[in-house]
Parts: sequence; structure tokens; C-alpha cells
Amino acid sequence: MFIKKAFSLLVLGAVIFVNGSYANQLPPFGHSAYETINIHANSNNKDYELYVQLPKSYPNTKTSYPLIIVNDTNFAFPITNGAMSLMGGAVVEEAIVVGISYSKGDDRMVSRTRDYTPTFSPVDNSGNSSPARMVSGHAQEYVDFIESQVIPLVQKKYRIDPKKRVFVGHSYGGLLGTYILFKKPHLFTDYIIGSPSLWYDNRVMFTLEKEFSKKHSRLPVNVAMFVGSLEGDLSDLLAMEKQLRSRHYEGFKLHVEVMQGENHHSVFPGLLSRGLMAAIPLKK
Repeated sequence: MFIKKAFSLLVLGAVIFVNGSYANQLPPFGHSAYETINIHANSNNKDYELYVQLPKSYPNTKTSYPLIIVNDTNFAFPITNGAMSLMGGAVVEEAIVVGISYSKGDDRMVSRTRDYTPTFSPVDNSGNSSPARMVSGHAQEYVDFIESQVIPLVQKKYRIDPKKRVFVGHSYGGLLGTYILFKKPHLFTDYIIGSPSLWYDNRVMFTLEKEFSKKHSRLPVNVAMFVGSLEGDLSDLLAMEKQLRSRHYEGFKLHVEVMQGENHHSVFPGLLSRGLMAAIPLKK
């Protein structure tokens, strides 16, 4: 007898999604089950979950693998796992994927607005509720959490190559990635930044880059920025490209691409695959 329950079940490639969070069950088609780690962030006193997907070859090797960190795990974690399942070992290196959940007990938009935005900006209402806007501007604490707890924890627990850490972020997540780039670029070797919200707080990211350039002549990271051609005004991303290229940072590699026929919601899978092929190409 089938009993109706008030929950939705969505199977996305290698993960199972139940009641707005990931159910740690063995996915279909022979994929390995991912691991869930509960973690308390000391910097903002919030609780999160880390979702860790290991490569299929991990149990049978002594290899150290690249690390891919993704946020917005409701969509980015399953899509990234699916991409790595298809491409890992065939098109790109196998890698360990770590997704950082939204904070437990908080509305999704409240969590991502608080954690992914660099400044308090209660007037930026694009896609955000009033409660979300009123907690904006705490990216610093969130990045401290990534630096002091998330990366050390996974590096201690798993075999991770310290010379290859990849950040993946889209929209507000792309804004966060750009913020990390100008505040603590050493945290990652590669940045895959999709449709970053560079309009945020009167284009504050342009000011942060200008401040960074006054103190740094080197920026030894690889950055791939993408946007869909159907997203509307693309001028902010193109202006950021121009500003970055004008600095001539030592060691800096930048790729900017407008993906034709894609909008803000459809662009992520394509930019992810292109970004990963640039960041962790298969060694010959």
C-alpha cells in the first residue's frame, strides 16, 4: 500500500534529493555514495553540511586528487558530480567534489545572501526577499569558515593535491568567487565563475579589485568567467575583464566567454564542463 507523504523525491544523476536536502543513500547506476559531514562554522556560529563525492578510483589508489568546492549545493553539487562521472578519467582528471550546504534551519535565500555577499546592501532586491537583504554582507565570515575549517578538514581526511584546488560558483556564488579572488586568492588555484552578480551594491566588486591592485602586482591563479548571451546586459562582466587585463598581474590567466543561446538559468552545466576542462585537463 502506497501512503502519500508530503515530500518530493528527485533523482539527479548520482545523488538523491529529499525534502530540500540530500539523502545519503546509494545512488543508482553504480555510482559511489557520497559522504555527509556535519560542521559548525566558528566564524558565524552556523551549522552546515559538507557533501563529499570521492572518485570511483579512490579506494584502489594512493593518488592525491584535485579538490573541487561548490556552493549552491541544491543544483551545483549534483550537476558537478554528474559532470565528473562522465568526464573524470576520460576528459578531465578525477577529482574530489565537496559541496557546502546552506546553513541548517535557515531559508535558502537568507543563507546564500548572508554568506555570498561582501557588503550590507538592503536595497539590492533582485531575486531576494527583505529578510535575506537584511542579513547581507557576511561573505568575510563565510570565507574564513572555508579557509580555517572546510579546507583543512577535507585535506586531513582525504588525499587531496594541495596544488590544485578549484572553486565553482554561479550568480551570487560567482560574486562570492570574485570576492575570494580579490581578498584571499591563495585559497584556490582555479576559479570557475559563472554569471557573477557584479552589479551588487553599486558594483562594489570593481572597487575591491582596485584596492587589491594597489597592494599586489601578482595574482598567480587561473580564472574562467562565463555568462550566457541571453542574460541581458553583459557590460559588467566585460568591464571586469577589461579592468583585470589592464593590471597585467604576474602569473594571472584569465578566460572570459559569452556562451551563445544560454540564459542565467541554463548556462551553468555548459560553463562547468568548459571550466573543468581548463582547470583539470586529463594528463597525457
